[in-house]
Amino acid sequence: MGRVTVFASAGCSHCARAKAFLDARGVPHAVIDLTTHPARLADQRALTGSSSVPQVLFNREVVGGADDLEALEAELGPDGFLERVREALAAPDPTTPRLALDATPPVDADGPVATPTPSRPPMPRHHDDDDDEPIVATLNGVRFGFVAMIRELRSIVRVGDSAPRGLMRVVQRRCFTGADLVTALLGKHPSDLGREAAAAFAQRLCDAQVVREVGGSNPGAFKIRFRDDPRALYRLQPDNRPGWLNPWRLARVSRSDDSLARDDPASLCAALRAEFTSLCDAHADVMNPGAVRYDALRATPDFERLRVRCCALRSARLDALGRDARLAFLINAYNLSVGLAIASFGAPRTRAHRRTFFDDVRLCVGSYSYSLSEMEHGLLRGNARAPYGLFRPFAASDPRVRFATVRIPAIRTGDSNGDEPNGVPSSRSPRERVEVDARIHFALNCGARSCPPVSSYTPTDVDEELEAAAEAFVEGSTFVDVRERTVTTSAIFRWYARDFGRTDEEVLGRIRGWMPAGRGRFALEGMLADGRGGVRLAYAPYDWTTNASDSTSDYDATATRSEYSWLLGG
Repeated sequence: MGRVTVFASAGCSHCARAKAFLDARGVPHAVIDLTTHPARLADQRALTGSSSVPQVLFNREVVGGADDLEALEAELGPDGFLERVREALAAPDPTTPRLALDATPPVDADGPVATPTPSRPPMPRHHDDDDDEPIVATLNGVRFGFVAMIRELRSIVRVGDSAPRGLMRVVQRRCFTGADLVTALLGKHPSDLGREAAAAFAQRLCDAQVVREVGGSNPGAFKIRFRDDPRALYRLQPDNRPGWLNPWRLARVSRSDDSLARDDPASLCAALRAEFTSLCDAHADVMNPGAVRYDALRATPDFERLRVRCCALRSARLDALGRDARLAFLINAYNLSVGLAIASFGAPRTRAHRRTFFDDVRLCVGSYSYSLSEMEHGLLRGNARAPYGLFRPFAASDPRVRFATVRIPAIRTGDSNGDEPNGVPSSRSPRERVEVDARIHFALNCGARSCPPVSSYTPTDVDEELEAAAEAFVEGSTFVDVRERTVTTSAIFRWYARDFGRTDEEVLGRIRGWMPAGRGRFALEGMLADGRGGVRLAYAPYDWTTNASDSTSDYDATATRSEYSWLLGG
């Protein structure tokens, strides 16, 4: 019998939409996963002439993407659409090896067929029992590792906000008093020695940094003197840096994932992202195809375990990575962080949300933490300003600048943020020019619907993978109008104009190079070569809608902060 085939990538909301559309109508379909078998993109291109996903085929008949699938049903009507499906399924099975579902399709007359080689790394095992963590405490004969002890304390200690303190009436969030901790320990684990023994046990928790002191002359100090006192405030380690995505444990608390973080952090990020994608699939909103119920996902033990595993990234060493390995790692880390941030803190649905979302949420890598903006603009774009930004992410003295994937331009003495004397520089200011790989903009997904789909990038093939991402994105977002001599494309080309070229002509040349062979590319080449000039760039509206379901909470900036001023209101 015939077959409906979908070329798709994991984590792609449009792919999820197409598959959900077919599922809702009871249409059986096979999926060729370009995430696990990236070489099958060559087969997709040969069959459809397209690099963008998803691509739906009825046998060898190309339907197209999710919008095309919906348009076909609108054209034929629901009954007509299902009749077309029945005809396709009743036809003979497709014989071309380019639609083969086995791991190694043979070569046929269509030309050489790419042999798929899985790029997703083997998933490191879960640590449900924390059996590879050092034991930090024993209570009533039960041995607790670092994370297990945090879970135990969460279940017995009342964690909340403190009363306003000091001149500025500062409220400390997610904390408890020393007296509360001792009382909770005695309540769950009674001791014949009373409060003194419980306080001594609490001191051991402080020494292990399971419990951290709030305030004091050095809140991050390793040595803390515990006090059984209703005025002394403490936090659990994850709450000490609430805006961090991986605060659960410290780098010195080793686990088996850490070796992968040191040897191949890009693969670890890809594995973590694949695990996150599986959680998203398990919490898909059946009433809204492609959307994810993030609030429900956040409440699961599996999500907590995933965030704990992300702590292995604190063992990564960016200075030990070559340029390609660092580039692949940072792209994967950014895309992983955005997904975790939406699940952890809510969906950034407004401009005000986005202003703080990209600056306040942080991922700890090695000895330093990075906001999403710092990863993108500081490391991947060579310490460049964000669109409409006034300052560079890093000052000249910031040690993190040495981890950038491109050369950092010299910053004048006395101008640590690189400001122009008379305000914001031109988007193509010569002093700002650095050799940014502009294709990163087709790989980074900030959670918006108009963003490129998420893919995994590898140190060995990152150049080819970025080229494929650029071709797919330009193909799906660029339209040529010969009569109006206008090329309409993504607003990304406006926001990051300097990364693509010094002039509109240079930008148009880059776009032409990524367009697939066909009518659009031929028309653009003709306009650029006819000597008339005047080819205008126009930009489509950017859809900032996320894939969060309607039931998902809005982004809460206060959730990333450990304190606020009651007097100032924030």
